[in-house]
Amino acid sequence: MQEISKFSERLSELMFYNDNIASYKLAQKLGFGISTISQWKTGKRSPTLSNAVCLANYFGCSLDFLSERIDDDIKFTPQPLLPFPERLVQILKERKVSWYKVTIDTKLSESNMRDWRRGCLPHLPILIELADYLNVSIDYLVGRDR
Repeated sequence: MQEISKFSERLSELMFYNDNIASYKLAQKLGFGISTISQWKTGKRSPTLSNAVCLANYFGCSLDFLSERIDDDIKFTPQPLLPFPERLVQILKERKVSWYKVTIDTKLSESNMRDWRRGCLPHLPILIELADYLNVSIDYLVGRDR
C-alpha cells in the first residue's frame, strides 16, 4: 500500500531529523511497544488515528505532513481532536454526501462506518482515502484544523 510506505518514509525522516531518535526511545517516550514503531517504519502496519495524532503531536506536524500528503513542514498548532464519528457526520453534511455514497464511491465498507459509529478508530490509509474523497485535509477531517 503506497500510503503506508509514504508514512513509513516520513516517520523515518522525522526520527532522523529529531536527533536521530532510535525506535526504542520513541516507543518509550510515547508509550508504544518497540515492535509497533518498527512495524510502522517497515510499512508492515499503519497507525490508528489516535496513534497517528500522538506521533504528529510529538513531532509538531500535521497529519497531512506525517502521511506525506503535503511536503511543507509548516508549524502546525492543532485544535483538540473531535470524536471521529461526529466529525465525519458533520463533514458529510457540509459536503452533502451520504454514508451510502461514500461506500459506493470508495472501497470502504458499511461495516467500517458501523465500527466508527461504535467508537473504533480508522487507520491512517483509510483517513487518507476519506480525506482525498472529501477533498479535505486529514487534520480537517478529524477536527485538528477547523
